[in-house]
Amino acid sequence: MTLTEKHAWASLAAALLVLGYLIANMTNGWSIPDQTARHLWRTWLCVIGFGVFAQIAINQFASTLRKRGALEDERDASIIARADRIGLMACFVAINVLVWQLLMQATWQAPPSAQGVVAQIAPDLMHLPTLMFVLIGVMSLCEIIKQVATIILGRL
Repeated sequence: MTLTEKHAWASLAAALLVLGYLIANMTNGWSIPDQTARHLWRTWLCVIGFGVFAQIAINQFASTLRKRGALEDERDASIIARADRIGLMACFVAINVLVWQLLMQATWQAPPSAQGVVAQIAPDLMHLPTLMFVLIGVMSLCEIIKQVATIILGRL
């Protein structure tokens, strides 16, 4: 297993743990209840802090392995670049879908008879806790997609 792949596996595990924290902290069953702004701030700062701390620790581990002789070559740099592009494209698509969803919710209101069906299909992004959960979740999912792409491209 190359250093790039080890780094990707560790980053994938960290991103999954951060996503798990987000889900555990912001959901109640299958719904996102009303939450105070203080709770949203704390959750956002914890997610960012956990992610940054995990990446610092992973990068320190990779640096230690490089000092011991683990090599990365042009192929690893190419894999990382391609995985970055895949992750950015996933993020671009997800954010655009969210913008479309938000604009459509603001523009067209579902008739009262269909509001229950619409709520099951699409989250209410006008609800601040839902919007925060979806945005932070998209950031985590894009990181997960990037690391999975790194692992897959490294195996090809």
